[in-house]
Amino acid sequence: MLAFLKAKAAQSLPGSIVIGNNACDLDSVASSIMYAYILDSTVESTSPVLCIPKRDVVLRTEVTFMLDLLGISVDDLIYLDSLQISEIQDKHMRVHLVDHNKYDNSYLKLRTYEVASIVDHHEDENEPCTGYRQIERVGSCASLITSMFQDSAMSKVSLSDDMKLLLGGTILLDTINLDLSKGRTTDVDVKMFKALSITSADELFEKITKAKMDISKLSVYDLLRKDSKHFTCKIGTVYIASIFGPTWEQFSSLPNTVEETAKFTSEHEADVLIIMTRSENCKLFLAVAHGTQLISQECISDVTEKLSLVPLQNCIPKNWLVFEQLNVKCSRKVILPLFKTWLDS
Repeated sequence: MLAFLKAKAAQSLPGSIVIGNNACDLDSVASSIMYAYILDSTVESTSPVLCIPKRDVVLRTEVTFMLDLLGISVDDLIYLDSLQISEIQDKHMRVHLVDHNKYDNSYLKLRTYEVASIVDHHEDENEPCTGYRQIERVGSCASLITSMFQDSAMSKVSLSDDMKLLLGGTILLDTINLDLSKGRTTDVDVKMFKALSITSADELFEKITKAKMDISKLSVYDLLRKDSKHFTCKIGTVYIASIFGPTWEQFSSLPNTVEETAKFTSEHEADVLIIMTRSENCKLFLAVAHGTQLISQECISDVTEKLSLVPLQNCIPKNWLVFEQLNVKCSRKVILPLFKTWLDS
């Protein structure tokens, strides 16, 4: 895998590309790399592209941990800001989407190129696609990528041990160690992880989880940038930031929480910011931090009921809506379309 990545990073211009979502979490990175490897081995010259500027990769602590574990340098990867789109003259270049299924504003300059295939596990947003399309609601997109190696047509493309570790570690993190009680694991995830024959799964999960939760060197502003997604609706632009590790009390007590949140909403022109935190014991908290739009608790009663949100009293900042989320099965993958539907109505 390392030789493949180094060869692609050394190319002045890519052939076709595989790009993950703009959160660029471990699932997007692993799926981009491995799907590009599959296409490069079987179809056409294809490079994986990370959908963030290179400077932001340090914010993905679980990604940098896994790269270090596999002996991969951050310099061995291609990033959105290093992709010289203006210099790409090949109008036949094709774009393959993984871990999302609709063109994102962060790379709209690629819009002129054909979406050749989509492999994703989120709600289908009906992006036109000229070729292979697999959208299946499983726990991890890496499970869908792994399943491709089970196809007889892939018999000549083998999985090395480092590839198995990358895919397996990603599946474990996305499914919370294949814990069925958390509602994020499907039979496909279990079957594909088993096919990878990874030993010491519990230990691997603990190491990746610890790395993801290591926010000791990150500011509040960094934490909000670390894993955020956004959508547009009738009231404007809405960001949902997911923060793994602290309880709400721990997060809100970090230095300059209010000021750095305001900095994030201003720089990203966010009309509404929703912050999700998940503590080490999997307790979930959700806060609506206002950007330019004020939202009352009564306004989100439908969402409150579906997510089993319990208001927290005497929280800081006082003008934010803060809840404990009792329905732990609803991840951001579920919450984002819920809020989008509600805000559009």
